[in-house]
Amino acid sequence: MIPGVSVLICTYNGAERLSETIRYLFLQEVSSDIPWEIVLVNNASTDNTVETAKYEISKYPDKALNFRIVEQLIPGKINAVKKGFCEARFEFIILCDDDNWLYPSYIQLANEIMLSDNLIAVIGGFGIYEPEKPSLKEIEGFERYYVNGPQEWASTQHWVYGAGAVYRKSVFIDLINNEWQLITTSRTSNKLNGGEDVEFCFIAYLKGHKIIADNRLKFLHFVPLKRQKVAYIINLNFWQSYSNVLLNSYFAILYKYEQPFKTIINKWLLTSFIVLIKQLAFLGIYKIKTFNRLTIKQKIDFQSSFGTFCALINNRKKIIDHHKHIIKLLIDIQKPMDNASFTPLKK
Repeated sequence: MIPGVSVLICTYNGAERLSETIRYLFLQEVSSDIPWEIVLVNNASTDNTVETAKYEISKYPDKALNFRIVEQLIPGKINAVKKGFCEARFEFIILCDDDNWLYPSYIQLANEIMLSDNLIAVIGGFGIYEPEKPSLKEIEGFERYYVNGPQEWASTQHWVYGAGAVYRKSVFIDLINNEWQLITTSRTSNKLNGGEDVEFCFIAYLKGHKIIADNRLKFLHFVPLKRQKVAYIINLNFWQSYSNVLLNSYFAILYKYEQPFKTIINKWLLTSFIVLIKQLAFLGIYKIKTFNRLTIKQKIDFQSSFGTFCALINNRKKIIDHHKHIIKLLIDIQKPMDNASFTPLKK
């Protein structure tokens, strides 16, 4: 792989968000000996995303940057990411969402941290909530749902969120060459499902790589008014719980579940159904007795339980089969695992 940094912007109908994102990239302070580029992947946009990007680039004629626009006509962020990884020229890839405004030292620091340890596969950044003004009061106290703050869990839970993350391309390409298959699906225009960023971290860690976070890698996460809504947060919780269920094909290996995996999934389905029924009964009685609307927390908790149940009822066989796939993949790769110990489980 060629040394250097590729900044990857995957966008769907991002015309309204790209201006500041691109401006922040052109303000990067990068040493002249570090080659870098910007690759914008237009993911089946129906607005003027491409025209907007070209116009914003034209504002900086004195910047001799390699800025390319490529098309991915298949909807879904994961398809855009795969296209971007294939198009990227350099070994280190920064996944910059179209609403991420990277601090000026981001690329320089990302390159230095990656070069310091060849075992690092992914570095997580430090997102800072940046609401469109005037920000809506109804979501005060829920800022954590918007990629906000340090990722203190990275070293122990072995994952970071994709926004602002820095990836080692060769690790990803090696996985693809070994026919690694994802179980999660990324967001589309109308669904907030995801988990592909966590999934990549898990498989990289199980291969023996490090997943870290560095608070020096700061970026602003711009949140438009239309996403500053309780309804958005409630919907997000449904899909986060849904994706979390799918990721259990990895959890079973990471945490060395002792019971047969199929048994665990089947028991979980029954338990999740019971929890859901109890919540429905409680919430119904609560409304009758108090004549009050449900609290935001009650709505979030219910949607989380509902997302868990839906994922299990729809994907039991898929999760079990994927778990077998991951076990076989790790055995076939036969890489030394300095940080992760892999023990095949009962099927």
